[in-house]
Parts: sequence; structure tokens; C-alpha cells
Amino acid sequence: GRTTPYIIPGASVVAGRSLDNLECQSSPSARHMATEYLAAETAMKVESEEVPVGHRGGPPLYGRMMKSIQTGHTFGNRVRMLKLPLIFLEEGLYAGAITQFYFLSVALEAQLDRHSSDPMVAKVLGLGLRVAPGYEADLRELYGEGWREVASRARTAATEAYVGVIESADAVSLVAAAFILWGALVVGGGKATQAKVRKVIPRCEHRLFDVAEDMKKARQSFKNTFTAIGKEWPEHFATLEAEAARFMDLNNSVVLSVRCWGVTATAITAGVAALGVGAVVACRARA
Repeated sequence: GRTTPYIIPGASVVAGRSLDNLECQSSPSARHMATEYLAAETAMKVESEEVPVGHRGGPPLYGRMMKSIQTGHTFGNRVRMLKLPLIFLEEGLYAGAITQFYFLSVALEAQLDRHSSDPMVAKVLGLGLRVAPGYEADLRELYGEGWREVASRARTAATEAYVGVIESADAVSLVAAAFILWGALVVGGGKATQAKVRKVIPRCEHRLFDVAEDMKKARQSFKNTFTAIGKEWPEHFATLEAEAARFMDLNNSVVLSVRCWGVTATAITAGVAALGVGAVVACRARA
């Protein structure tokens, strides 16, 4: 199966392969979480080095943007990967996490529509993606009647700040934001992921992962679109790389802002803390 390092949605959620293990582990160990992070990091490296069939010229934009969200951001991504497994342990924590990305997706899609006359934005809109309705459907099921009010109360300051960034972004930055917020679900979503998450959190259809009927085709189209953008607008190549990294950092800040201490999560806090210390030590040792 395909693994993505940034699926929650948003985070995408956590590396795809960790879902397989969460199905049979009610409280995954710190060692397991570390292993899953490394698996996701490896998958990300492979994805960033792939070259689309028929590509000519320099490195494709898609691969460079994928690479930009790991180079120089490893520690931030590592901290995020420590927290994401906790989010999957309890329904309330999961709902709180996807709430944040619901608000981000609503803001992104509204701004893309406002800038639809921009040729680069129009090319991204040509993918035909709309992920906010999937988030909304899941939040209706998870929160029940009055879900909007509950979601508004769960919205964090980090999400509020991120929404502000999206609402003030220009066309080029919005394209980079779409790469991050839509890409998580395109690369890591699909019916297979949907089924895995449903086994962990069964009281929800998890429609947010149901991005397209043909996920292989959707992934290829996503990759080809961003590769083509790099060729058609080479003057924005470096900016798109940098902005992808910036929006990935914003994703990390949102994941870390989720109120993440339920009953099960509290029970394994000590293990996570130990792993966090290990990550810091390893980071310093490499410096």
C-alpha cells in the first residue's frame, strides 16, 4: 500500500501504514511510532525522487515541492508524527484534528475560487478536487446535531492563524497551499485508506478520504499538473518550493495545536515523552 508522510489531512492523519498496525494495537508503543515515522520518511524520499514519464529538462516541480517539505523540516515532522498516532486512539481526538483541516480546506477552496481567473490557479482547479464536503460529512456524523457550533469551539489559534494566511495569500501561494492540503488526501486517500480508518474509528463513514473513484489516475493527474505548472511558469518555481515548505510548517503547527489528551492518550504519554527526548538527542547528535 501507499504511505504518505502528511496525510491528516492532513495530515492527511498519520502515515498510511500505521493505520494497519493501529487496527490491532489499542495503544501502540513508542518504538512502533518511531518505526512508522521512518517508514513515512522513506516513502516521502522515494516520492520526491520520482520523475514523471516523458518529463524532459530539469527536476520536475512536483518532486522538488515534495522534497522541500522534508528537507530542513525533519524535526518538525518528527514531532508531528509522534502526536498523530495519539489522535487516532480516540474518536474525540480524531474529530478535533479533522475539524482544523475542515476550516483550512473551506478557506483554501473559497480563495481558489476567488482567484479562478489566474491561469495557474485555473490549472489547479482543473483537477476537479473539492475536499471540504468530505470533512463536513464526517464532522456531521462525529459531532451530531449542532456540529458547526462544536467545530467552531474546537478551532485552535493555530488554525485561525493559518486561515488568515490563506485568506491573504496571492495566487502562487494558494497553488502551494493546494499542493499541501489537497495533496495529503490525493497521495494518501482513497477507499483503501477509508476502510482502514473506519476499522479504527467505526462510527463514521470517513468520506474525506473518498477523493476520487480512480485514485491511481487522480494521483497521476495531480503529479502531472504540478510538473506542468513548473514548466509553464518557471519564474515561480523557487517560490512554489519555498511556499510548500512554509505551508507544511503551518500544517505541523496545526497538528501540534490539537487538544490531544484523552484517556488512552494519557496512558501512553510517558512513552511518547521518552521518544520525544530521543528525537531531540538524535537531532543534536547529527548537528
